[in-house]
Amino acid sequence: MYLDRVVDRMFAKAPDRQEEIRTNPVTGGRWISGVDPVDPQKQSAGRALNARARFGSDNPGMPRLPLSYEEREDLKRGGLEHIVAWFARSLEALDYDCGRHPSFDEYACGVMASPLAPDFITHDPELSRRFPPHPLDGLGPGLCWRPARLPS
Repeated sequence: MYLDRVVDRMFAKAPDRQEEIRTNPVTGGRWISGVDPVDPQKQSAGRALNARARFGSDNPGMPRLPLSYEEREDLKRGGLEHIVAWFARSLEALDYDCGRHPSFDEYACGVMASPLAPDFITHDPELSRRFPPHPLDGLGPGLCWRPARLPS
């Protein structure tokens, strides 16, 4: 698969490839070389890159989906970009499983209705017009969405 080769190349060319403590070149996740297996890091990178591609395809004209903590923090400057950063963190919490996570529009409408969202987002008239507030079940602390648990 093409993406597997891309991920392998990114890891092979990473500047810290000879170091003991490594950083995932896509997600920023850390692991100890020789102790922690690299395959889970590569799988996470592949899922993240797939999510970024899907987000771009599903949401043309939006900022690129941030995949690391640093990328998410760089977007947190209010407005749409801030919601994209929160969406990315919420998606990361589900291991980038786009099929289980609500769409960006559903998520953004949920953020606009959430009592956990700050006023600089919920009182933004442009965001309110674009994403009419609508409660999103499962949207919780950190504005991360969690699927409902099935009854036991």
